[in-house]
Amino acid sequence: MHKLLTGTILTLGLALGVSGTTTAQAAKWTMGTPQIMRGVWYAKPRVQRKGHDTTVTNNAMVLTPKWLYVMYDYGNHDYGGNRLAYRRSGKQYRLRAYDRLDKTWSYTKLQRSGKQLTLQKYGTKRTGKRFTAKSGKTYQLEFQAKFSAQLLAK
Repeated sequence: MHKLLTGTILTLGLALGVSGTTTAQAAKWTMGTPQIMRGVWYAKPRVQRKGHDTTVTNNAMVLTPKWLYVMYDYGNHDYGGNRLAYRRSGKQYRLRAYDRLDKTWSYTKLQRSGKQLTLQKYGTKRTGKRFTAKSGKTYQLEFQAKFSAQLLAK
């Protein structure tokens, strides 16, 4: 009787343990950049006049097959890097770039709709440290065909 009870408990435990296992794998990063996102993107410039001084600033992104440069908050902040990789999730791309000077990975969400691009920085990761989620502002940028043709022709 004792052997039957032990056998039943073991069988039941094994069956529950196997059924609880998941086989899902994390999405892998694809090296490079998505072709549909490459080029020069920027928003309408902001003009500030203080006395006789005029300052023109902009939000912009330059994305080539080998590097990324993003300027946001009208030129107050920027980031970029190389060693690019991306993941696609539906219509949205998640892009990461490595900055050798800061030794930091920057993570950006991109979504294109025609000649419009929505950009948001969503995190950073320092070498040897954990990922830090940062929900930044969302920026709307426009594709600049003239500058993109010159940049991507090289």
